[in-house]
Amino acid sequence: MQKMLKQSIAVLLILALSLACTLTMYAEDDDGSELIPVRAFFEEAGASVEWNNEDRIVSITLGEDVFLLLVDLNIGIRNGTVIAFQHDIVISQGRTYISAADLQSLLTEDYLGGAIGVATVAAGQFMDMFSIPGITVAIVDAEEGFTWTGGFGFADVDGGVPIDEYTLFGLASISKTFTATAVMQLIEAGIIELDEPIVTYLPDFSVPTDPTEEGDYRNITVRMLLAHASGIWPDIMTSGSSTTGKPNPDFLNNYLEIMSDFPMMAQEASAFTYANNGFTLLGILVAEMMGYDDYFNGYASYMRENVFDPLGMDLTTFILEDRNMPHLAQSYADATTLEEVIYFNALPAGGIYSNAHDMSIFMHTLLNEGAYDGEESRILASESVTQMFELQDTLVTSKVSIINPALGILHSKGLDGFSYVGHGGNVIHYHSSMIFDLESGLGVFVSVNSITGIEVVEALSVLILQTAIREKTGTINMPESDSTVVPVELTAEELEEFEGVYFFVGSDSLANLTVGENALIIENLTGSPEPVSLMPLSDGSFLYPETGVRFWFEEIDDEMVLTLGEFKSVFAGMRIDQDAIVEIPEDLYRWLGTYHPVMDEEWHVSIIGSAEFLIDENDIAYVLLHPLHNATSISLLVEIDDGEYLGINFIEDGDDLVMDLSGVRMVKD
Repeated sequence: MQKMLKQSIAVLLILALSLACTLTMYAEDDDGSELIPVRAFFEEAGASVEWNNEDRIVSITLGEDVFLLLVDLNIGIRNGTVIAFQHDIVISQGRTYISAADLQSLLTEDYLGGAIGVATVAAGQFMDMFSIPGITVAIVDAEEGFTWTGGFGFADVDGGVPIDEYTLFGLASISKTFTATAVMQLIEAGIIELDEPIVTYLPDFSVPTDPTEEGDYRNITVRMLLAHASGIWPDIMTSGSSTTGKPNPDFLNNYLEIMSDFPMMAQEASAFTYANNGFTLLGILVAEMMGYDDYFNGYASYMRENVFDPLGMDLTTFILEDRNMPHLAQSYADATTLEEVIYFNALPAGGIYSNAHDMSIFMHTLLNEGAYDGEESRILASESVTQMFELQDTLVTSKVSIINPALGILHSKGLDGFSYVGHGGNVIHYHSSMIFDLESGLGVFVSVNSITGIEVVEALSVLILQTAIREKTGTINMPESDSTVVPVELTAEELEEFEGVYFFVGSDSLANLTVGENALIIENLTGSPEPVSLMPLSDGSFLYPETGVRFWFEEIDDEMVLTLGEFKSVFAGMRIDQDAIVEIPEDLYRWLGTYHPVMDEEWHVSIIGSAEFLIDENDIAYVLLHPLHNATSISLLVEIDDGEYLGINFIEDGDDLVMDLSGVRMVKD
C-alpha cells in the first residue's frame, strides 16, 4: 500500500506539470524549455522546502520522500538516487528554477535510475578531469530486457557534432570477444575442434624453434590461443601493422609469413601471456576454414554475415566504409587536439568499430546465452557461451598469472575485491570497456575517443556496474575487510626475504627494494619520485600509508610476485631473477640511448612513439617503451644466443645504429 501511495503522489505531481502555469509563476530558459519555480511548485503539493545558502542545496521533504537539488553540481537526488539534469538549475531573484523535463526526471523512478545518474555525472566529471572530448555508455539488464544508452561530449569538437548512441568508436581488443564468438560458431558446426592443434587447419603456420628448446608451436591448440596460453610471441609491430589514411590488408594477408620470423616466447600451456598474435591467428583460421583467400576482407565479411547482420548490429564493422564515416568519433590526443585516425590492421585482435546501440545488443546476446531476441536471432548455442565465460585456470602449469582468461573473455578483480568479467580495449586514441556481472544479468559498455581517456574507461564502467548491481539486488558480492589486521614488527632478516630489483607494471624504471627500519623501502615506485616505505601488517601484507594500498609478496613457481589490494587482486610486478640477468658485454654500451621508429611508407605508423635502451645501476639492461597512448612498459633484455636477444636485435646500418623491436625498425637519435 505504501509503495502504491508513493507512486500515486509521483503521478499526480507529474500531471500537475501540465497545469504548472496556472498554479505557479514560471519562466523561460534560453532554449525555450519551461522553468518551474521549485519552492512554489512543491509547497503547492504540500512539501516542506529549505534552502542551505552555504552549500547551495535545496532540501525538499514530501511525505517519506526526500529530494535534494545540488545547484553547483546541477544534479538532483531522490531518496539517495542521483538524477543528472539536462538543463541548468537557475537561480533568479532569490528563486530556484528547474526545467519541466528535469522535474519530471526527479519525480519519476526510472529503472536503474541511480546507475544512469552515476553514469551521467561521472562521465562529465571524468571528461573535465582527464580532458576527454567524448564518452559513450550503454547499460543493459538482460533479465529485464532493459537498455539505456548515453552520449556525452563530442564526436567532432570543431564541428560541434555530439556523441549519440550511434557514434562509432574503435573498440580495440574487445575485437577478441567477437573473434572468439566466430571460433565457437565454427566449433559448433564441426569445422574445427577446440583442443586440436592449430597447424591441423593452418599448415602454413610456422615459427622458429624456441632457442631454449622449450615450446613447440605444433602443439598449440585452438583453446590455448583463445586463453592466451599458446607461448607464441605476443605482438608483432612491424611496418604495416598500423596505418593512417587507409587500412593495410597486406599485413593480415601476409601474417603467417611475417610471424615465421618470431620465436616462441615460452612453452605452450605453461603461462598466461596476453597475445594479440594469438587472436590474429584465430581470425585467419576463421577466414581460411570458410574458404576466403583474402584473410583481411574474408574475416570482415564472415563477421558481418554471421554475427553483425543476424543481431542487427548495423553500423558495427571491421572495415570503415563511406556509410560509417559520418558516425565515426574523431580521434583526439586530448579534449581539443585532433589527430589522424590510426587503423589497426590485425583486425581479429583489435580492429572493430562499434557504438553503444550495437554493443548493447551484443551484451544482451552474451548475457542471454547466445540469442538477442528469440531463437531467430541466436548466433551461439547456450553451451558455447558458457564455455566462453569459463575461467581456464587449469590450462597452464605456471600459477604466476598476470591475467585470468576464459575463452575471449577476461576475469578481473579490482583493488576493492569486486569481481567482474568482460574485455577492455586500448588502441592509441580509443579506449573501451565491456564488463558483466553474470549473477545479476547486468552489463556495461564505455568508450572514449582520446589518448587521455585510457585511465577512465575501466574505472567508469566498474563504478556504473557496481551501482546498478546494488540498485537491482540491494547488495553487492564483495569480500569483507579483516578488522583484526594490525601493524607488526619484523626483523631485518625477515624483511631481507623481499629485497631485490623489481619491475612494476606501467613503471618508467626498475625499482629497488631494500630493508629499512621495520619497513621495506621502494625506490623508483611508479608515480613516486621519493622512496616509499611499506609497513608490515599482521596478515603478511605491507601497507603504503600515504595511499592506504596494500602490497603482497608471494613466491609462486620460484618467482617473487607482487600484487596490490587488500584481497591480492591486482598484479603489480615481479622480482627479477638475478641469475637470468644478461652479463653486459662492453660493446653493448654504445647502443644506449633513445630510438625512434622509421616506417617503410608515409602512411605506415608505429604504435611505439619512442624507446630507450638503458642499463641501470644493477647492470640490468632493459628497453623502456613509450607507446603513443602513453602506457609506458619495460622489456628486459633476454639473451637467447651469443649476441642475440629475445625480440630485440641490434643492427648497424651504415652510420645508423638500429634496434629492431618486434619488427619495428628504430634508429638511435
